[in-house]
Amino acid sequence: GHQAARWQAMLLSAGLPPSKQIMIHGFITIGGEKMSKSVGNVASPFDLIERYGTDAMRYYFAKNSKGEDFAFDEREFVEIQKVLTILSNINNFVVQLDKEKAKLQIEDQWILSKYNALLQDVTEYFNKFFYPNVIQKLEKFIVRDLSRTYIQMIRDRASESSAILKEIRDGLIKLFSPICPFITENIWQELRKKGITKEESIHLSDWPRFDKKKISVELEKEFSDALTIIELGLAERDKAKINLRWPLSKAIIYSNTKIKSNIQEIIARQLNVKRVEVKTNQISEKKTNNIFKVELDTNMTPDLEAEGFARELARKVQSERKNSGLVKKDQISISLHCDVDVKDILQKHLSFLQERINAKKIEFIDGEIPKEAIVFTIKEKKIYFFFRN
Repeated sequence: GHQAARWQAMLLSAGLPPSKQIMIHGFITIGGEKMSKSVGNVASPFDLIERYGTDAMRYYFAKNSKGEDFAFDEREFVEIQKVLTILSNINNFVVQLDKEKAKLQIEDQWILSKYNALLQDVTEYFNKFFYPNVIQKLEKFIVRDLSRTYIQMIRDRASESSAILKEIRDGLIKLFSPICPFITENIWQELRKKGITKEESIHLSDWPRFDKKKISVELEKEFSDALTIIELGLAERDKAKINLRWPLSKAIIYSNTKIKSNIQEIIARQLNVKRVEVKTNQISEKKTNNIFKVELDTNMTPDLEAEGFARELARKVQSERKNSGLVKKDQISISLHCDVDVKDILQKHLSFLQERINAKKIEFIDGEIPKEAIVFTIKEKKIYFFFRN
């Protein structure tokens, strides 16, 4: 408080108006004691900036400045760097997407609802100087809602969601910019070079506005239930030791509430099951929150196994495409060498494979295996493949 008063006195003595509002954090403690050079329990801000960057330092104080004393913990800087890396990775992901028009899916409506609610809340918290609340909201959205949930859901159709992702990317870097001005300005200038942004600086751009019509509390609640069910279903897959790439015939959901058909579709896609069967009023617990239980039909039919083989092969080829420096739009031709039974299985899903790995031609070969062939194993079956010119 005394330091702030001295700052205002200095402004007045210089003929300048005093600050309208001042926010001050409490003492920073180490080992339960406030920092003191005489005691020797001091963390140098210059060393921290050297190790983690200026933005991380600003982020740290914004996250912890509640007007109270707080204990210094350098481990928090590592977590802060992870969040800023996610922000950068999201931008890199959005930049490389092709633009395709498509009808809004329910997951698109959900993320737009979450995003517009974020804009509303963060703007309010900034105006009230509630910086820890700003950080809490931003972290929850970017880590859980956007990165771990939405982007994972739409990865196979990401180009169709490019407009949504661009809108969210642009808004996020603006929301982060008061706290992390340097990394957001760097992203902005890179986008400006590509003609994606126009303003000379992110700090000269307009603040994003929320659209209340896009906020749906009901949809967010339904989606929250869906995510709970998906988590339970994935746990059942882990128990049965069945990888998510291997499709199953159905999931049975026991619930004390009805589940809409479009929510069931999301659950089916995320659990990789052909259909969802809901049995309501099957759980006896009397609680306010919705209660769910999930069972999976783990019987692997020949058709399901064939699809699983195709998905595993597609994942392996995609990995090698990336290792070879190929991008999504680059078409390839590949040759496969495998046992006759595996060949019969894969031939049932050639169209899927061609679309998934962007291959103009897939051929099966016999005889000698070329030295450059890549080998991998799926359920104890060896498959060799190599790219052709």
